[in-house]
Amino acid sequence: MTLVIRGKSVVTNANTVSQQGVTFDALGCIADGAVVCEAGRVAWTGSVDRLPREYRAAQLHEYPQCAVMPGFVDAHAHPLFAGNREPDFAARQRGETPHLGMLYTVAQTRKALEHPDVFWARVQARLRLMAAHGTTTLETKTGYALHKPGEMELLSLIDAHRDEQGLPRLIATFLGAHALPPEFRSEIDYVDYLIDQCLPVAKAHGAIYADAFCEPGFFSPEQTRRYLEAARARGLRLRVHCDEMAYGGAAQAAVQIGVDAVDHCNCIRDSDAAAIAGTQTVMVACPATIAYLDLPQRAPVRDLLERGGRVALASDYNPGTSPCFNLQTVAYFGRKLFGLSAAEAFYGITIAAAKSLRIDAGTLREGASADIAIVGVDSLEEIGWQFGGNLARAVYRKGMPLA
Repeated sequence: MTLVIRGKSVVTNANTVSQQGVTFDALGCIADGAVVCEAGRVAWTGSVDRLPREYRAAQLHEYPQCAVMPGFVDAHAHPLFAGNREPDFAARQRGETPHLGMLYTVAQTRKALEHPDVFWARVQARLRLMAAHGTTTLETKTGYALHKPGEMELLSLIDAHRDEQGLPRLIATFLGAHALPPEFRSEIDYVDYLIDQCLPVAKAHGAIYADAFCEPGFFSPEQTRRYLEAARARGLRLRVHCDEMAYGGAAQAAVQIGVDAVDHCNCIRDSDAAAIAGTQTVMVACPATIAYLDLPQRAPVRDLLERGGRVALASDYNPGTSPCFNLQTVAYFGRKLFGLSAAEAFYGITIAAAKSLRIDAGTLREGASADIAIVGVDSLEEIGWQFGGNLARAVYRKGMPLA
């Protein structure tokens, strides 16, 4: 089926441009534009008055008050969990130390996995909510089972639903090194377990990436390197949580390994930013997490952009530190906390996020998947301005409306 989607404007993201100081014009803005979708892919983009004759009889979806843009790409998310961590939020509001923590989520997720169909139904509802807000591609982490049976079950669930209509496209990340599970007392012993028992079968269960929480109190740079190098040997690509709440030299070590993405980076130093900018590694900043936890330090986003690097903006959706499923709100926090322009923030939830995952997404260039967000704004400069609701009037993945 051929479909023509027309809007007040179209942003193609088809041009190769740097993020620093980018404008929507540079990103390929077309006034009164249209996107032609055929067989789930973009066949043509341009102004309506130049629509090729062979497409003029196609089914037409018109959004005269909206911007037509690439579907959003969320490059860091933890949606596969069970249990309610609201009590931890309430405790923080009272000035108390949260008492549930990640191991509560692990216990609840392990219990929920005893009934995987029921568990998946809950996860699916979250994914539909994310899709309804414009997210068409989602990096999807494990990490809340922390033992081989549960982690492989989580990977298998992601793999089984990775291209399901009505949901975002799922990119599976094995986050076995998320925290020390209750069965282990030694970081070294647990990393041995991950290397010996989990990594040999992770790819067969659908994993694309391996990730680790390299942070003081979690996994050291030394053990993270050992785990990630073993993951690479098993055919997995690499990304890593870096220096989120304290400095531990994680980013430098990650760049030396050659990871695709360093995530968070709130506490990195000038030398770390310089090292990241000099590579193809993308910084994935998570501003909703900073806002939720009232973190005193922020990732040096502007510094990295001025050095020529790329910065993705991601939700870090999880029950304990960022229960935010909406990349529109993340774009707002990107502007509010990092001083990004509307176009720079938009770049962060499309082009840069796709680059961090090494996938062809976040663009409406000819031949790309027809993943499209229809956003109700009068001006593209409103991206990341209004927040707290949903400006997505329609969302398409592979040229089909998401249910």
